[in-house]
Amino acid sequence: MNTIQEVGADRLLFSADYPFEDMREAADWFDRLEINDNDHIKIARTNAQALLKI
Repeated sequence: MNTIQEVGADRLLFSADYPFEDMREAADWFDRLEINDNDHIKIARTNAQALLKI
């Protein structure tokens, strides 16, 4: 939450440090975050799409 407040959801990407962290555990943690749907979608998908131009 501090990172979102400091830099904004438009500048964040979801990631996991595979193979050192379990991707399922990281995804479950991210899915449980109490952030609004718009920010969740940005961090999970649309920010990466914009950055990678896909």
